[in-house]
Amino acid sequence: MFFRQLLAKDATLSYFFGCGSCHVGVAVDPVLGDEDWFISEAAKQDVKITHVFDTHIHADHYSGARALAEKTGATYCLHESNSERVKYAFEPLKDNQRIAVGNVYVDVLHTP
Repeated sequence: MFFRQLLAKDATLSYFFGCGSCHVGVAVDPVLGDEDWFISEAAKQDVKITHVFDTHIHADHYSGARALAEKTGATYCLHESNSERVKYAFEPLKDNQRIAVGNVYVDVLHTP
């Protein structure tokens, strides 16, 4: 398993982690403009970004998640409670859902 943290210009924390042995990784809360950092980290780890998660969306969260998903072909994921708030496509996540990222597991915990 690998884990990287990025402190964005606006003091937001973003994360990149995954399974090196299975060559897959996940980006969490990438900030708009930081997409190339994730792509570079994926190349360093020799992994493909398979999922990009936004943990939340609101006016002061400048997400680059959809842009990163588009650039990498990854699945863009957002909690299902946002289905009526946004007008774009995403893979809906459910509370207590488990997502396999190689040998690493992501458990979805909805905290409204």
